[in-house]
Amino acid sequence: MLNRYLVAAVALAVAAPSYAQNAFNRSTSAITTATYPHPVPAGNFALTQSGSLDITALNSVSCNDGVGHTDNSYYRRFNLDGNFAATGTVTISSVDIGIEEASSSGGTQPITVNLYAIPNGAALTVANLGSPIATAPVTLSDQTGTLLNVPISGSLDGLANDLVLEVFTPDGQTAGNLMFIGSNTTASVNPAGAPSYIRAAGCGIADPTPTSDIGFPGMNIVMVVNATSLPVSLQEFNID
Repeated sequence: MLNRYLVAAVALAVAAPSYAQNAFNRSTSAITTATYPHPVPAGNFALTQSGSLDITALNSVSCNDGVGHTDNSYYRRFNLDGNFAATGTVTISSVDIGIEEASSSGGTQPITVNLYAIPNGAALTVANLGSPIATAPVTLSDQTGTLLNVPISGSLDGLANDLVLEVFTPDGQTAGNLMFIGSNTTASVNPAGAPSYIRAAGCGIADPTPTSDIGFPGMNIVMVVNATSLPVSLQEFNID
């Protein structure tokens, strides 16, 4: 069943209680942020589809049993030449990801940030993603309503490929780890309505799937890619 907690079917089969939607509510107080946690260095390019950097409480879902999550992956896909006018090699130095809530029994939990180059026009599937062009393991401290900066270095041909950013949370049910990606209901940009994707085999989703397709159209994931090199096409200006 897919709900606020996207409870895993296998967990439901063995658990004594049945978890209802929003059974494990967090604080209902506003959790928002609208600024970068660090200044973007001069000459860098902040690439995002997020129409807002606000982190909205109780807006994101994961595949979990109410105690810990199964394997979950969250994605954004960036058309570098079509939406960001890239004309050559794009180099990435870090990413910012929204965290709605991270809680654990030990105060920290592991997550992994991956960057992929996927050919323009190729379907967003695990097979088409192939191996990451860059990977950054992160020890995530318990936190709520934050933007987390993750240094990660990678480059790709922005004319031939789209960039895909993945945040992966490995199975945390034994350890009691729960992580909900940061999101809000503000419409995506670049392009307008650009989807956020989720993958969770434990809830029957084997390939990246738009959050709207599983019943959560308002879950617009907050992700920003900080590029140090983004060759762009010249723009024409008419001066009267």
